Amino acid sequence: MAKFYHGSPFWFDKFDLSQAGEGTGIKFGFGVYLTESEASAVHYSQPRNMPPMKDHCLYTVEIPELTEDNHIVSAKPVPASIVARAEAKLGRSVPEEKTLMGKEFRKWIGMTLTGGKKSGFAEEKAAAQFLDEIGVICNVWPQAQNKPDGLRNCAVFNADKVRIVKMLHIDNL
Repeated sequence: MAKFYHGSPFWFDKFDLSQAGEGTGIKFGFGVYLTESEASAVHYSQPRNMPPMKDHCLYTVEIPELTEDNHIVSAKPVPASIVARAEAKLGRSVPEEKTLMGKEFRKWIGMTLTGGKKSGFAEEKAAAQFLDEIGVICNVWPQAQNKPDGLRNCAVFNADKVRIVKMLHIDNL
């Protein structure tokens, strides 16, 4: 299992994607947003669209280990095994230019499934469900764009793949 963190202004015992996108949006896909940086999770535990809260929470979580064929990376080519599984399920070829970057692949999948002309919430949700069905756990991107091999962030497409192992109240007195 891989260890990540999640910050939230709310206390809960299970992730629920019915609220996805309400905190910081879905820029990196529909899912549970996690980071390998505890400090970053603490930063994101304060709400963006509400006044600062006295109490907020830090979650330590586990997700399945990331392997070459079970996740995509936003700014890197999509592994051939994932492209092959997507093509088999879709019954059509993925344009080669859409496989050169994970974010373009994810957006193309969503628009293909919904018939949308632009990637939005419905397209990202459809892409997340599809990718989960073909064994792709998450979308990954570097915490710092200038350190692509440093700590990572990820959007896990299926909340059932995220297991909370520790909850900590953060008190801002």
